[in-house]
Amino acid sequence: MRKFALAATAVAALSVGLQTPAFAAAPDAPTDLAISWAGEDVRVTWNDDNARSIVYIEKDGEAPFIAMSLPETGPNEALLKTFGLKESDKTRIIVKSEVGSELSDGAVSDWFDTHRPAVPALKDANLAANLTTSLSWTLAAATDSTPNDPLDVDGNGTVKATVDLPGTATSTYTFATGATSGTIPAQARPAAIRLNTVNEWGASALDTKVVRLGTLGAGVTVPASAVYSSRLGIKSTLDLFTSEGREERASGIPVELQARATATAPWKTYGRYAGNTTAVFDTGIASLGNRQYRLWVPARKAVSANTIALTPATSTSAKSSKTLIKFVSNGFTPATAKPGANSDLTAKIQPASTVKGVLQGWDGKTWGNVFAVQFTKGSLVVHGSAGTDRGTFKFRINLPAVTVNGLTLSPTTSGAFTLTVR
Repeated sequence: MRKFALAATAVAALSVGLQTPAFAAAPDAPTDLAISWAGEDVRVTWNDDNARSIVYIEKDGEAPFIAMSLPETGPNEALLKTFGLKESDKTRIIVKSEVGSELSDGAVSDWFDTHRPAVPALKDANLAANLTTSLSWTLAAATDSTPNDPLDVDGNGTVKATVDLPGTATSTYTFATGATSGTIPAQARPAAIRLNTVNEWGASALDTKVVRLGTLGAGVTVPASAVYSSRLGIKSTLDLFTSEGREERASGIPVELQARATATAPWKTYGRYAGNTTAVFDTGIASLGNRQYRLWVPARKAVSANTIALTPATSTSAKSSKTLIKFVSNGFTPATAKPGANSDLTAKIQPASTVKGVLQGWDGKTWGNVFAVQFTKGSLVVHGSAGTDRGTFKFRINLPAVTVNGLTLSPTTSGAFTLTVR
């Protein structure tokens, strides 16, 4: 026992004067950590003992990562850009103090979500006469997985319209927060309008539904003249562009043939047709008098699953056409007679006008007036007899302009007819 005691005393004596190894104590954790908005940035503040500060971002279920380090002399404040915070159900901020190589425990913020806004759903779009475009949409609330967190902002975000213009140009329009409709000013066309939403954390994806502002060009060819009541063979064409450099194939496009009696008269619609962009189509009507014509294309709206295509009203320039009096019949009865025998001059015209004209005869060189003729309600009968000279004689009837139902028909000459005396 003594021997054991001496050994223990000896060990104690050997330990006298030896220094115990020093281990640095970890710094105190920061206190009073708070998060708030500073403009579009997340502001983080805390208190510490003038230590170096390390700011971490932790997404629930993932390891924290360092967002920034601040020196001992730096402020106890950090501004974090929202684009550095990925979308998540739960995120929080951790701040630790560092002294030497020792880190304190972390000061931890409340959990908050970083959800981007919901995608707006375009409901309708319409083009006004002044070429502005009205839009309406619905917007669901964004998911809130951390209700009443310190960074919650009221509302579902702000809807924005992006307009892709011809070439590479774009323009954007932001609507009032909470709005479910808005108006886009007149744009160069063809253009495409898409909606998305922006909130405090960033932007949503673009809505899959797009508004296309297109152009619908029209062309028309009008015969220079036609006989009264015959069909005026007017032909029309359409060209539709809702995307730059790409002509659309479309049919069943409503078009109207409009006409007016004079250049100062108002246009009136006389025919409605279904046009197409793939071929020339007929837009003819009866020729009832001298008129100007144009093809009018009303504003068009075509809706499909993911597209609303809008084109403004358009028209062709005015094209003129004359209407000639129609000679239903004309000539002598009988057309062959003996010298001095009876032969009546008869004729019928449309419209059934009362008008005075002139019978002209051909002398081999020129037409000359023979005598006046009077049509009554479209009919002419002149009782007469063949002359004494034998031969075949050529005649025609010349009529002045007439007006029917407010429309003028141009002066008209009949085809030539003959009287043979033998």
